[in-house]
Amino acid sequence: MNTLAEIVYNIITPIFLVVAVGFVADRRFDIDPRSLSRLLVYVFTPFLIFEGVAYSDLSGSEAGQLVAVAMVMSVGVALAAWAVARWARFDRHTGAAFALSATLINAGNYGLPLNRFAFGSAGEERALVFFIATVVVSYTLGVFLASFGRLSARLALRNVFTVPLIYAALLGLAVNVGGVDVPLPVTRAVGLLADATIPVMLTVLGVQLSRASIRGRLQPILMASALRLLVGPLIAVGLAALFGLSGLTRQVAIVQSGMPTAVVTGVLAIEFGADAELVTATILVSTLASIITLTVLLSWLM
Repeated sequence: MNTLAEIVYNIITPIFLVVAVGFVADRRFDIDPRSLSRLLVYVFTPFLIFEGVAYSDLSGSEAGQLVAVAMVMSVGVALAAWAVARWARFDRHTGAAFALSATLINAGNYGLPLNRFAFGSAGEERALVFFIATVVVSYTLGVFLASFGRLSARLALRNVFTVPLIYAALLGLAVNVGGVDVPLPVTRAVGLLADATIPVMLTVLGVQLSRASIRGRLQPILMASALRLLVGPLIAVGLAALFGLSGLTRQVAIVQSGMPTAVVTGVLAIEFGADAELVTATILVSTLASIITLTVLLSWLM
C-alpha cells in the first residue's frame, strides 16, 4: 500500500500544478472562461471522445460494466441530490444547480491523469471508458438540469440535442465496430486535438477556481460536495459487487466515482442559465476536499 504522502506527491500534486498555472494565468491576464469552455464543449472534448471510443481495445463486457457503474451511480447521486434539495426546500433555480453540482463528475481533466499516474496506461484506458459514460450523462441529464432551473422540461430536453459530444461517441462507436480504416492525416489531426483536451481542461479548472467564492452559500455547497465525494464512491462499491467488477477495473470505477464536481458543470451553468455562482463554488470546495478524500480512497484501493 502506498503511503498517503506518496499518493499526494506523485499522483495529485502534478494535476494541481497545472491547475495552478490556469489560476495564476487568470489572475494575471483575466482570461475569458466562457470562450475556453466553448472550445472544450464544441472542439476539443468531442475529438477526445471520438478517439477514445474508436480505438478502445477493452472487451465489450468490461467496457459495459464500467459504463453501467458510471451511469447508474450518476443517476443514483442525482436522485439523492434532488431528494436533499426538496428536503432543504431550495427553490427550483438553486435545487437544479445543487443537483447538477452533485451529479456531474470530473472524470476527465482530473480523473484521467490521476488514473494514469495511479494505475498506468491500462488504468487510463479504463478511466477513459468511464469518462465517456459520464460525458453522456453530462450532456443529457446535465444539460437538462442546467436548463431546468429556468426553462420548462420540454425546452430543457431540447437543449440536450444541441451539443456534439454524444454524436462524437456514436461516430467513434461506428468506426470501432465497423473496423473503419481512418486516413492517417485525419487520425493524426484527431490525435492532436484529443491530446490538447486534458491540459485545456485543467487550465479551465484553474481559471474557474480563481473566480470562485463560497460566501453566503456554505450549506448547499458543503452538502453538494459531500454527495459528490462520499455518496458517489459508496454507491460505486455496491455497484462493483453487483456487476462483478474486479481488479483494476473495480479500482478505476470506484476512484472515478469519487471525483469532485466536473469543470463542465460550470460550463453548462453558464451556457444554459443555471446558478453559476453556486456551481463554481461547489467545484472549488469539492476539488480542494478531494485532495483528502481521493488520497484516502487510493490508499485503500492500491
